[in-house]
Amino acid sequence: MTMRWLFVLSVVAAGCSIVDEPGSHGPGRPSSTTSVVGAETAAATLHCPSISTTTAPLPDDWQRELDRTLLASAFHGLDLSVSIWIDGYGEVAAVNPDTRLLPASNQKMFTAMGAFATLEHDHGFTTEVHFDDGALTLVAGGDPTLRINGDHSLGALARQVAAHGVGPIHTLGVDASWFSFNRTAVGWQDFHIPDYVGPLSAFTVNDNRYRTDEEFLFSPAVGNLETFADALRTVGVDVGGATIDPTGSAKGPLIASVRSLPMSSLLPDMLTRSDNETAEAILREVGGGSTPGGIEAVDEVLEGLCTGRTGQSGDGSGLSRENLRSAREWRSLLQAAASTWWGVEFRDALPVAGRSGTLARRLTGSTTRDNVSAKTGSIIGGQALSGYANTVDGRALVFSIIVNGDPVAVRAARPSIDAIVTAAVG
Repeated sequence: MTMRWLFVLSVVAAGCSIVDEPGSHGPGRPSSTTSVVGAETAAATLHCPSISTTTAPLPDDWQRELDRTLLASAFHGLDLSVSIWIDGYGEVAAVNPDTRLLPASNQKMFTAMGAFATLEHDHGFTTEVHFDDGALTLVAGGDPTLRINGDHSLGALARQVAAHGVGPIHTLGVDASWFSFNRTAVGWQDFHIPDYVGPLSAFTVNDNRYRTDEEFLFSPAVGNLETFADALRTVGVDVGGATIDPTGSAKGPLIASVRSLPMSSLLPDMLTRSDNETAEAILREVGGGSTPGGIEAVDEVLEGLCTGRTGQSGDGSGLSRENLRSAREWRSLLQAAASTWWGVEFRDALPVAGRSGTLARRLTGSTTRDNVSAKTGSIIGGQALSGYANTVDGRALVFSIIVNGDPVAVRAARPSIDAIVTAAVG
């Protein structure tokens, strides 16, 4: 690859800030926030950020060290896109900044931005069981965290059903119509299921990865219903002669339900652990039940951030080869997100260097540990790291680094990615 280097020292792209404005954020939103990035003010209503030209050159020794890390031999022969912005200095490094590359799990930031902007803090996924005249129907609500056993599980639902004393059950049905029938997202490869994610369904149990037979992969809702029948038998509910109704047409009174943790917990967990199943379910929830609907809904949110989007999306988790976005666009989106009422929550939900999730063992140096909050990304042939930090002199730093190419070489470049962030911090 021939790299096109552009080190911009005088222009701040998409600079924004958050200001305290108590009472302006509406129900369920934080009443005040603290400054995060940029030079222009934004309150309850997001205003397109201005471009500031009041920047100073980065000190020479700082710039030289940053430039040195960008020229690391680990990047030779790979596609690299970098954009780094420091408050007061502007975009201090830009390497092919507008080249669209596979963002890997950085795509989960796309999903999280849409969810923070459109779903209430206490919004969750509910799974219900209804009973009417011998027909027991499970109505799936898209919960990606439901398990076979435990407090939040099919077993818990079965115990509630048993407590009602119903039986015998002659029809056992499932209504999984809240999500579309599509089991995959565009751009997924055959090996993704079940190695990296289970088949998508409104009725998901154990990530839909505990069975790999063809019948289950085609219809996980029916397979999970069979597992629910086993749970009912375990607690003494008579389902011996029940027939399976995959359409869940019978309903009746509600007799059992379990509800997931709220979005205020699910979103940080999804970003910190980089959970694919949860990301896909949340994107579908944002979009009213479908992946394309979710992408469209999040695109509308991002359109309001006025960053001049050029990227595209195929899913919510980052597995899709249809996901393409440049480092400058990610960096601009991160800056713009910081100007919203949900910006602090979004930043707080990201993994923290040397401390949590996928960054627990990365960037553990004295200047980066507990300082860098960023989303990692790792797929075959792609690595990415994008997020926030503060420089050693207390300036806000926003960055995005994406590397694509030969899978072995890309994975080997991870320490060099971390070295860029360390150099940018100062």
